[in-house]
Amino acid sequence: MELLEDALAEGLKPNVVTFNTLFNGYCKEGRAIEGINLLDKMKERNCAPDYISYNTLLHGLLKWNEVEAALRVYKEMLEIGIEVSERMINTFLRVICRRSWTDPKLLTDVEQVFERIQESGLIPYPNTYCMVIQTLSIGGEAGKALASLHKMMKLGYRPRLITFNAVIRALCKKGKIDEGFLVLVLMVIGNIRANKLSYNLLIDEFNRVGRLVDACKVYGVALKRGVVPNREPIT
Repeated sequence: MELLEDALAEGLKPNVVTFNTLFNGYCKEGRAIEGINLLDKMKERNCAPDYISYNTLLHGLLKWNEVEAALRVYKEMLEIGIEVSERMINTFLRVICRRSWTDPKLLTDVEQVFERIQESGLIPYPNTYCMVIQTLSIGGEAGKALASLHKMMKLGYRPRLITFNAVIRALCKKGKIDEGFLVLVLMVIGNIRANKLSYNLLIDEFNRVGRLVDACKVYGVALKRGVVPNREPIT
């Protein structure tokens, strides 16, 4: 910002290229948050930020984990009709997913950005899809997580084991044990090897609700597939 102030003091009139160069410099130096002030300065001088301005700043803010500021820039881009690149919006979504695990109020933003990607005709990257499903599961949105899991698999993507387990855990917490068991069935059909946690979650929940026969069935399935659960059916 010092260079800009010096230039203005000399009577120079920086253009969008000048500002974009400054954005790039701030972001590389780990001072991306200062780019917000620079963005405001551009507007004050009636110099309209362009696609490069916003994407450079957004990239820098995400790189340095300035999530709140990145959200502001993203929403401003949408308001003025500047689209975020496919790669950038996938990165952006994964970053706010991670932050939402400790800041639940961001879950709404996660859902909105995820919906925006799909409305724009883009397909979320496989790792982005997994992250969103895990985030919905952690946030207690078991039904939405399950629906997204089905959509992901219909696209031909292969969810990670941790993603399946997150959905099973979320469904069990909501008392939707039968749907949780169907997720295990999906794993078997998709030739995805469940681990001890997958089976333990279901056995624990079947035990908890007194469905001992079903707990035994899950335990038996695990043994047949070479997995010895830590939990056993309560008899």
